[in-house]
Amino acid sequence: MSQLLRILALLLFSAVAMAQQASPEYRIGPGDVLKVQVWGEEDLSRSFPVNDQGQLDFPFLGPVAVGGQTASEASAALRDRLQQGYLLDPQVTIWVESFGSQPVQVLGAVARPGLVYVRGPTTLLELLGQVGGVSKEGVDEIRLTRGGEGGETQVLSYERLVADGTGGLLIAGGDVVFIPESQVHVLGQVVRPGPIAYREGLTVSRCISAVGGAAAVASLGRVWILRGDERIRVNLRRILRGKAEDVVVQGGDRIFVGESVF
Repeated sequence: MSQLLRILALLLFSAVAMAQQASPEYRIGPGDVLKVQVWGEEDLSRSFPVNDQGQLDFPFLGPVAVGGQTASEASAALRDRLQQGYLLDPQVTIWVESFGSQPVQVLGAVARPGLVYVRGPTTLLELLGQVGGVSKEGVDEIRLTRGGEGGETQVLSYERLVADGTGGLLIAGGDVVFIPESQVHVLGQVVRPGPIAYREGLTVSRCISAVGGAAAVASLGRVWILRGDERIRVNLRRILRGKAEDVVVQGGDRIFVGESVF
């Protein structure tokens, strides 16, 4: 085999590695599966799982530590081991064939909730893109828990996700991202006080209907929308009689139905 063909083959293996390795900065860990290509050595060129100790069990060499290394670093480490009495000038290329060491849970109002295995530096915005984006209208916040359950939780504004660079926050293996659906809370004199899922175009009368309607002692003329520091008076009696336009609510609103004084 000519030296030129050998160089072309090595370039080809490198191109394959780059295509499958999402980031050259990715750090190998337990659960990953590595594809090892040793030029001219078919018996040594195959897939190897990384065990819980961050090692791959390589023929002749036994356990080879690769955990915490990049693919290029692991390639150099394996090459050094092989040329210590086994092969003369070995040419080694390693890439990650299957990712499994850096899981992130994405839960809540996204198109495809579940586990995502990050493939290198990944921002929050990129992660949401990988799960198909937010699937519900009126989402207000994102809750990011570092290191899984029991870790510190950050509450981030969904509206500001792109506007001020929040979306560039880097995600790490073990993180949990939860996108709660926006809700409207209906309180006071209704049959079943509590939250309902927000959707665009939702009105006060529909919110009250969704919780079983007004209670017998309710005052339909004394209904308020509580929105931050605002108190918006609503006359539900006039709305139900067709004498006033129904009021559209916003995600996060609280609706309070007062009690009749009689």
